[in-house]
Amino acid sequence: MSDGSIDTARAATERGGLRAVLAALPRGDARAVLAIVVATSGSTYRKPGALIVLGEGAREGWLSGGCLEAELELAGRETLAAGAPRRVSFNTQGDDDLVFGSASGCRGEIHLLLLPVDARAPLVEALRAFDAGGAALELELREDGAGRAALDGRRWQWSATFPSATSTAWSLRLAPPPRVLLLGAGPETATLVRYAQALGWRVDAVEQRGRWHDAVRFADSRSAAAPRDVAALAAGCDAAIVMSHHYSNDRDYLAALAQVDVAFVGLLGPPARRDALLAELGPDVGARLRPRLHAPVGLRLGGEGPEAIALAIVAGLQQHFATAHS
Repeated sequence: MSDGSIDTARAATERGGLRAVLAALPRGDARAVLAIVVATSGSTYRKPGALIVLGEGAREGWLSGGCLEAELELAGRETLAAGAPRRVSFNTQGDDDLVFGSASGCRGEIHLLLLPVDARAPLVEALRAFDAGGAALELELREDGAGRAALDGRRWQWSATFPSATSTAWSLRLAPPPRVLLLGAGPETATLVRYAQALGWRVDAVEQRGRWHDAVRFADSRSAAAPRDVAALAAGCDAAIVMSHHYSNDRDYLAALAQVDVAFVGLLGPPARRDALLAELGPDVGARLRPRLHAPVGLRLGGEGPEAIALAIVAGLQQHFATAHS
């Protein structure tokens, strides 16, 4: 299974969440402002570690439900023109904000560090490495623009570009986007890949059958590994969904997943099919799978057809990821 350049370009445009922000980092001779949420209090739309890229006439990422973006973009243009780091704060806790401010009614305060960067900035290099891997990125940022980054044994450091009268510093941890492994494909797979990538997740797919190759063509990676040989591919995944619609393939996928520590194992199909598969696999394999097995996979949202199934699976995964990180 090979990746075509047209497919790759199209898939990249449909990725959302953190991955869309990282894809917007400057390249070549371009410059941009990287806005990083460094502290919050009260009710805020984004939390510390959230990133927004403010380019020349463009923005990728959200700070609020739309009420603070215009002010942030103005601050970004001013920061880019000045070429110096800047700290900005938005306070929507008081009643005055409802009349004279953003009128968000969120009752919170959010602080951001705005850093002018280009493609050669050490922080941009660290974020690109973070985007390519599956480890968390540790950041130490100072208000004067200095900082450090660490990722899976690699380190970056940069000094202040302009002196600052204050020495405020923040420590942040950026968790990598969830990685989901799809084992097998069916009518719901193409929609599932699209939904998952729109949320910013990484999607890897395993499918040997030629008739389903088109369904996984936009996955971040694709493999034709045999069902019995997917344990190595599953290592490091946050979730694996067994969904080949083929009984013996699904049995072998489950047997392989019992060997690795994947926190969420989803199985497509009715309870009777699940019970038959587990009975055939035996009590030892079942005991290793049951604490993390979600079968039938997905939330019970109602509806029918491939799109409804894909939505239910993504909703269940989103609930799991949110609970795991809360």
